[in-house]
Amino acid sequence: MKDTSIHIVLRRVLSICDDANAHAFLKQALHISDDAAAPYAEAQELLPPTSLTESPCDFWLSNVDDWKSAFENLEEGMEGGLSFSLVILSMGTDSWDLVHENIERIWELDDTIRCIVCVTGETESWPANLLLSRSDQWAIFRAPGLPEELFQLALCLSGTHMTFAQGVEESLIVSDPNDDRIGAATDSIAHDPVDQEAELASARDALATSKVYVNNVLHSMADSLLVIDANLTIGSVNPSLLSLLGYQEDDLLGQSPGLIFGEEFAQGAILENLLMQGTVSGIESSFLTCDGRLIPISVSGSMMRDEEGQFQGLVCVAQDITERKRMEEEKLQLHEQLMDASRQLGMAEVASDVLHNIGNVLNSINVSIGVVADLIKNSMVGDVGRISQLFTKHRDDLGAYFSTSPKGKQIPAYLEKLSGQLVEEQRTAIAELERLRENAHHAQQCVASQQDLAKVKGITEPVSVIELMEEAVAANQEFLKTSQITVIREFHEIPLLIVDKRQVLEVMVDVIRNACQAMASVSMKQLVVRAKLIPGPPDSVCLEIQDSGSGIALDDLVKIFGQGNTTKEGVRSMSLHNAANMAKNLGGALRAHSEGLGHGATFSLELPGSFHFPDM
Repeated sequence: MKDTSIHIVLRRVLSICDDANAHAFLKQALHISDDAAAPYAEAQELLPPTSLTESPCDFWLSNVDDWKSAFENLEEGMEGGLSFSLVILSMGTDSWDLVHENIERIWELDDTIRCIVCVTGETESWPANLLLSRSDQWAIFRAPGLPEELFQLALCLSGTHMTFAQGVEESLIVSDPNDDRIGAATDSIAHDPVDQEAELASARDALATSKVYVNNVLHSMADSLLVIDANLTIGSVNPSLLSLLGYQEDDLLGQSPGLIFGEEFAQGAILENLLMQGTVSGIESSFLTCDGRLIPISVSGSMMRDEEGQFQGLVCVAQDITERKRMEEEKLQLHEQLMDASRQLGMAEVASDVLHNIGNVLNSINVSIGVVADLIKNSMVGDVGRISQLFTKHRDDLGAYFSTSPKGKQIPAYLEKLSGQLVEEQRTAIAELERLRENAHHAQQCVASQQDLAKVKGITEPVSVIELMEEAVAANQEFLKTSQITVIREFHEIPLLIVDKRQVLEVMVDVIRNACQAMASVSMKQLVVRAKLIPGPPDSVCLEIQDSGSGIALDDLVKIFGQGNTTKEGVRSMSLHNAANMAKNLGGALRAHSEGLGHGATFSLELPGSFHFPDM
């Protein structure tokens, strides 16, 4: 009679580990002796392919330090008839992408191999994508853990190497417990009661192993797991949830979920969504701890159904978002602080700008006042009184006095000279008073300008862009003439533009004035005033001021429009900062371009092409 019994051989395990402590833990978990941890060459001598063992739980361990050695061992094992059934990865320096790639390579080499990825508690980031091509041939073990858990996990995944003695080909040695050849071989011996009892015991072991594996997965979860039974009571929880809420497992099993979800769950916010939609994701709620504290959480869950589609319960996974909520609150407070600081900075900016502009006006006023004061102080008007006294003294003989007295003879010529001097003093005084009036009016405009700047929109009207540019040049005419700056005009034909004329004019006046100041230290002073249409869509208009001044350093281009920044020594470019703000109010943008110091600069005001066509 042929012997058709099935014999169990050792399960070969390949450990890819560069940490001595992790390797020692693995030997302890798998009950590996020093003899059973020999390299491949010694394994061939100690354990030929036909040798047998009576224990179904024996492992033979080989350890390597890197992936290159690992694939060499795998290939040698296949060629020598001692294939590995399990690969355990515990190299802490590998990235997940490298682990993912090499596990797929292992399966290309031998698609029956199972893999365990050991992830340490110090791992900084969890893999974003845990998908592999063979989802049933790998698992994650969170280290450090219990050696018994790793042993059961390895036992479950490694399968059972089987061989058949008399009458059975040696090629039927397999490592996959789902292989059809095992079923065919066992069918031929199913009539043996001893074999039937062995199969039943093996099935019990497999079931127990699976249960241990599932429990290990649940215990290793970092997030809180809650299973609600069909009768809507708590059926299962994991240690993470118990640790978070401070309960014992017996305190929760069989209780209503409202015990830990509070009123929110009782009111149906989560339960109703689960029952109606079948699944929920990222719903923000809160857990109620045993001491009454509320912990903010993000809940995801789904409904469980049996093979017939009947409701079996709900599975909920909750993530503690206390830290996220704290960061959001800090972010909100920081935003409010920044807004408050921005408002204060804006008020300080307006006040500083007003003071700056009015200060310039007051300097001009003081100069005019000084001129008038000196003019009056040195005036010859006092001589008129002295001559009047001489006339009174010689009232009876004025004719003789003018004709015979040396002093009297000089009076007519002196009166003529005095008249001319007094006329010149009058002209100078009138000019300075006119300048005082203009400067006072300019001060009023500065204040009005800052008041209008706070308005988002002004009054829009159809405007001729060319006429507007001419007005901006005329407003700086005295500066241009005094500095002997040549103005070149390059105007394209542009339709009437609907815009707030006052704001555009103020921007261009400030830009031209800054361009004139930038040319104070150069010999060739040339200003190009340009207006052109940029076809769209959307259409836009570009107003450019190009100067031949000192230029702008490349590092200063990004901050030229900032508050108080300048590229000109002794001059603060507050007007450019305000001009940029006005450009934003107009729906456009003010930009600066320069090739560097000594190469001049170009300022461009781009405005939306909102045109007005009178004939349409």
